[in-house]
Amino acid sequence: MNINKILDKLRRISGIPRHGTDDYKQWLEQKDFLQFLLDTSHGDIPLYVSYKGTYIYSVFLPQNCLRGNYIDDLMEWNCSPDSSWGYSYSYGKKEGAKNISLSAPFDFSGSKLLKNATPITFLRSFEGRIGQKSYIEVLQLLTHLNDLHFVEEKNAYCRLNKDGDIEEIIKIHHTPDNILVTIKQDVLDHHLFLSNSVLLRLFDRTLCNDWIRFSEKSRNKSNFSDKKNKIYARQGIAFDKEDLPTAGWLRGFQIIRNHQPRKKMIKILTDGRSNPQKYEKFIAYDWKHKKVALCSCDPQKLGNYFVESDKPFGTSPAFFKPDVLLKYKQNPEKYTLEQRSIRCRGSWSLKTYDINEAGQVHTYLIYLGHLPHSEQLHWKSYSEEPKAKISKRAFTTDFMGKWDLSYEPLSALKKALKELEQTKAALWSCANEKLYQQLNYPVTDSVKEWSDEIHTLDKLVVEGLKKPYLRNIATSLNCYDDKAGTIKLIKKILETKGIDSHEINEIIFPLEEIHSLRTKFAGHSSGDEADKIRKDLIAKHGDLGKHFRNLVEKADKSIKELKRIQL
Repeated sequence: MNINKILDKLRRISGIPRHGTDDYKQWLEQKDFLQFLLDTSHGDIPLYVSYKGTYIYSVFLPQNCLRGNYIDDLMEWNCSPDSSWGYSYSYGKKEGAKNISLSAPFDFSGSKLLKNATPITFLRSFEGRIGQKSYIEVLQLLTHLNDLHFVEEKNAYCRLNKDGDIEEIIKIHHTPDNILVTIKQDVLDHHLFLSNSVLLRLFDRTLCNDWIRFSEKSRNKSNFSDKKNKIYARQGIAFDKEDLPTAGWLRGFQIIRNHQPRKKMIKILTDGRSNPQKYEKFIAYDWKHKKVALCSCDPQKLGNYFVESDKPFGTSPAFFKPDVLLKYKQNPEKYTLEQRSIRCRGSWSLKTYDINEAGQVHTYLIYLGHLPHSEQLHWKSYSEEPKAKISKRAFTTDFMGKWDLSYEPLSALKKALKELEQTKAALWSCANEKLYQQLNYPVTDSVKEWSDEIHTLDKLVVEGLKKPYLRNIATSLNCYDDKAGTIKLIKKILETKGIDSHEINEIIFPLEEIHSLRTKFAGHSSGDEADKIRKDLIAKHGDLGKHFRNLVEKADKSIKELKRIQL
């Protein structure tokens, strides 16, 4: 039951039937609330509820406290949502204050066993806050042990799941009228297992249609006990002067234990997952047997150089359509796409991949087996037979064990920009380090992908140029034009300094081309002018990917010249 369904359930069981009817009498018997406790013992479990007449407050209690006559003791609980640590002192006759001591949250709770309990949520208030003064804090032992972090826009304590997606674990619904805090069952189970504790949900529910008609003289009290579901309570119904049921109350506790067996919890702790890993098959070149075959990426079904077997090597390459990378390029907040590796935030990584001469992405079976199953399915959907061998770079680094020292334009450009920033930060600097990671080669024939990379290239290279620095130099040389942008200012400065026209063109032309293409293709590829430019580039370079690589190479030379020339 998710948080919205829980709120809807609370809304329904809190609706007041007409006084004097059978529905009203059944409402006071509170069977619907007892069912609510059962229904919310799994899934998203309410830890704290303050909703009209309903109050639920949860604590962690060591399992060893549940011995002997613990039920009667816990029935005497008296806890408020702001229970926390404090201190006290007394005065002496000579020395002033003395006997200073700290007090735990439940030292005065009415129950001896609760002195061993740990609060989970804390209702706090601060007049210095703008807007709502009260807010909910969550026990740090719980959030730290389970790697939970508060995400303000979600109003929840979250973590990253195995796919790198944000998962809301402890959700907080807090309005001036009601409060609901829930926790996911698997995280609660994990914490209860680690701390050898149980979740103790204390509840108090008072229902009444009209307190003026309520008579203290006529009550019907009873005890409620559900040993199977560990719910214990005292309840009562009060009658008015006409002997009609008018008010009802229910006060007690529920014990929720770790749902999972110890063996499974140990496996989660050691393996990081509760279910066995699944493995997919991919079209790969089984170079041990010199054939293209459908091979599993299960490590148990892959061989190596040291143990003799008929299994294909883990380094057997699998081949994919280039579109397989678009998912990672389109979500730079979640994925870091390097030229040879992919990393998903807080989750998995693909150690190596490359692109061969046919434009296919390729990696090795052993590394595909390290991916979550959902990610394997993504790669499998783009699996295809090899159209060429693996790249020369991959063969050199992965099989020959040598450094690849060949010129690579994109890596060279990024290195040149970092060196320019180190030596001439006033001329050029990068405001967003993520741009280095986001800039990659286009891998498909998609015009959008190509234009997106042009956009990133312009943001990294051209937007990094600092106009105030160029304005000062141009002013000192008496060549400043207040209508000129950074590229034109650089050109004027170089011309005034008497730099050779060939060197000026080598610096200026790539920058102008990058910025011009971004302007014409910003966010779209429509229009007659844009269509003509695209066709001309394809006619000249063969495809947009080759054009981009050529443009990056020219930009690399431009940046290196800027670094060399004294501005």
